[in-house]
Amino acid sequence: MMVNFVAPAQAKDSTTMIYAATFGTVAETGQRWGYCARQAARGLNSRIHAVGDGADWIQRQCQEVFQKQGNFLCDFYHVSEYLGAAAPSCRPSRPDAWRKTQPKRLRVGAVQKVMEALASHLEPEGTTDLEAPVRNGYRYLNNRLGWLDYPGTLALSLPIGSGMIESGHRHVLQARFKKAGTAWLPEHADRIAHLRVLRANHLWASFWN
Repeated sequence: MMVNFVAPAQAKDSTTMIYAATFGTVAETGQRWGYCARQAARGLNSRIHAVGDGADWIQRQCQEVFQKQGNFLCDFYHVSEYLGAAAPSCRPSRPDAWRKTQPKRLRVGAVQKVMEALASHLEPEGTTDLEAPVRNGYRYLNNRLGWLDYPGTLALSLPIGSGMIESGHRHVLQARFKKAGTAWLPEHADRIAHLRVLRANHLWASFWN
């Protein structure tokens, strides 16, 4: 499996971001993620807080690479997108009010109330996924109940969103790879990605010297 992945890591209370990137396999992605954490001062007693969109492979890599040190959290804004899509079906008369209430519940740990709010409006069996935003949201949350500890995360002053990852994709990779008229072979893209990471990590001069 070929993936395009930027793995940023940052020590708590630090302003220094460490990046790694790969167009390689899932296993290679995990290895580079672990490298990032080590460069960002991961120690034997460190706790690793990982945020992602809830994709199973990302959570599995978090578990495999960081083991008991790692804790995975679903990106709050990704979850909110599912709830936003379900809002018109759950409360047609006031979708904006419903859309605002559910994230507030998640922030205080009232996940069950969100699940109940979705469950009472599930689409009939046989409805396709394209026409079933409530079912999609319910299934997404139900499959990730262990990765929704937003109140505990906020209490530790840790991020609940993946903004640093999205930002890293934009300025580390996309600024180079998405120029008009460009196309890349996978092996060439992977080499350029490594150079972009060296530059982002302020290691450009030391690499060439």
